[in-house]
Amino acid sequence: MEYKIRKLNTELSISGIVNLHFFEFSKSYTTKNEKHPFYELVFVNSGELNIYSDDFTGTLKKNQMLIHRENTIHSLTCPHDNSPTVIIIGFVCKANSIDYFSKNPVTLNDNAVHKLAEIVKEGRNVFSPPYNVPVYDMKLKPKKNQPFGAEQLLKNLLEYFIIDVLRENVFNEKEHNFEIFTLKINEIVGYVKDNFLEKITIDELAFLFGTNRATLCKEFKKLTGQTIIEFINNMKAEEAKKKIITTNKNFTQIASELNFDTIHYFTRFFKKITGYTPKEYRNKFK
Repeated sequence: MEYKIRKLNTELSISGIVNLHFFEFSKSYTTKNEKHPFYELVFVNSGELNIYSDDFTGTLKKNQMLIHRENTIHSLTCPHDNSPTVIIIGFVCKANSIDYFSKNPVTLNDNAVHKLAEIVKEGRNVFSPPYNVPVYDMKLKPKKNQPFGAEQLLKNLLEYFIIDVLRENVFNEKEHNFEIFTLKINEIVGYVKDNFLEKITIDELAFLFGTNRATLCKEFKKLTGQTIIEFINNMKAEEAKKKIITTNKNFTQIASELNFDTIHYFTRFFKKITGYTPKEYRNKFK
């Protein structure tokens, strides 16, 4: 058999990390204007931080993030009555789409904040302390005994985080929630049609397609007119009818192929859906 390998597109790629710190600034802390040939992510975990740059001047508040562009002059100050805790990550990347965040600070949702926390934790597997010194030109030293794949995982986590935040804020994938979710339900329907002979659970579908059980059940019935269980059962019944009429397989074989545990359960299921036992259906329609 000849296989065709699909080459995957790469929208952005992190090629290096310059700094990765999580620290508490002192009150009235100030930096001088600086610029550098890499992106710099600034996230406020608590408190407030005043930002001054070629692209943006204003205040970052709790859970807000900004990413300075390469070679952009920028500085920061802390309010005199405030000691913010801040994450700063300097990284090298080729992706103009990130430039959006240099002019437009965004508030991260809980999911994005969790992803950012995972980046910080993995960074501590890659680099030696100190992690809490607010010195921009401090060189990070890699640990000698890193966990397997730590640097690659750090790169992947940071790429995953940025892509997710871009989807959320730049490419407006959630701008039309109804239309988007309708498309997702259509995808779920397709998945169920391809896998209805397997033991699919509602919780599994909710997990696979990034929603919750209640929303999934409500929107699925709105689109198809059936509950998920009814939809799956009707597909199984149609497949059973086809096998009963077009093959000479016995009912135990058919029950097994449809993933029923026993022939008795299959018989009760089939009669409930069609009004006939499998034997009665074969005698009447074959």
